[in-house]
Amino acid sequence: MKLLVVLAVAGLFFSLAGTTPAYKAKKESNPGETPGGKVQRSIPVSPEVTVTLCVASGTLRVRGWDKNELRVTSSDAGQIELRRLDKSKDPATPAWRIDVMVLDPSAKANAKLDCQALADVDMDVPTGATVQVQTRDGDISIVGVSAAYAGSQNGNITIERAAKIVEAGSVGGSISLKDSSGRVNLSSAGGIVVVANVKPSSAEDTFEVGTVSGDIQLDRVSVAKVMAKTVNGNVTMTGPLARSGNYAFTNMAGDVILALPHDASFQLNAKVSEKRDIVSDFPLKYVEMPPQPPAAKPGTPTPKPGAEPAPPAQKPGAVAKPGTPAPAAPRSPVVKGHPPQTGPIITPVPVERPTVVPYVLRRVTAVCGSGDATISVASFGGTVRLKKI
Repeated sequence: MKLLVVLAVAGLFFSLAGTTPAYKAKKESNPGETPGGKVQRSIPVSPEVTVTLCVASGTLRVRGWDKNELRVTSSDAGQIELRRLDKSKDPATPAWRIDVMVLDPSAKANAKLDCQALADVDMDVPTGATVQVQTRDGDISIVGVSAAYAGSQNGNITIERAAKIVEAGSVGGSISLKDSSGRVNLSSAGGIVVVANVKPSSAEDTFEVGTVSGDIQLDRVSVAKVMAKTVNGNVTMTGPLARSGNYAFTNMAGDVILALPHDASFQLNAKVSEKRDIVSDFPLKYVEMPPQPPAAKPGTPTPKPGAEPAPPAQKPGAVAKPGTPAPAAPRSPVVKGHPPQTGPIITPVPVERPTVVPYVLRRVTAVCGSGDATISVASFGGTVRLKKI
């Protein structure tokens, strides 16, 4: 089963951080320290600026605001540099691509140690910004931006009010997304994924979520194409179905629970274990599947389409009818540059591998109402439950 790749955006963060020399941001009137001992930097930016930030350990908090300015604050860092990656010829032009360099007090002399700081960082960015943040050990919180890319190895990720794109991955932490729109891709290895009130920003948007050993909880997801996969977890979805929506749920050892409005209309295509049930509060009209053609016996050749059937073999001692051409004798294969073989031809004997079927599945197709949306479920070790709300 193909699962979503955990922390697939991590490599992107490192590449975007880059090592290209860039313009340093202008410091504030003071040396960069606030009265409370915090280090702070700011720079004018484009309303749709792209900002990257990477630390080894620490909590990252990003907030969208109505200013065309990037402000970065930390009480743990020894130095913060805002590096322009857009290479604008006019330094007075607002930046549209910024890499935030956070350095420990001991690393002030080596500005190349990106992604090595141990510090909590707060960032204020324009609401139309795209932010790409990563930490190895720490939580991430992003609120009120256009696009959010977040990765944490041992921390929780919380995203709210993202407008167009959300991609987040965590190895040992949970992921929470709510009140957002656009294309979504979430993955967690050991934590749960909780989503509430997510809608599309365009007709092409998709919603994908995957876990290894965590539950998936979806509430009011109105994107028309939803895919949820887990290995050892339950999948729960609550809320109305999108018109002509397509929903696919796959799990190995957990249950699939769908809590839908009483007037939901859908077609159910399910593959479940013979030892598990499909429990439905909805009246389902089961559709008979066409019978499968009988399997051919091993060794039986399959005739090609349009090929003429082979003539029946003659019995030993039978005399052919007059005018019937005698069957041609088998010819030895001729290899270019070598004389024809005259000895016996030994062909390899095919050995079929034994087929191992770990699960005995049964296929069920049923319709509720007019079958407007399509729900596909593959549950190998759990129960499928359709509930009315």
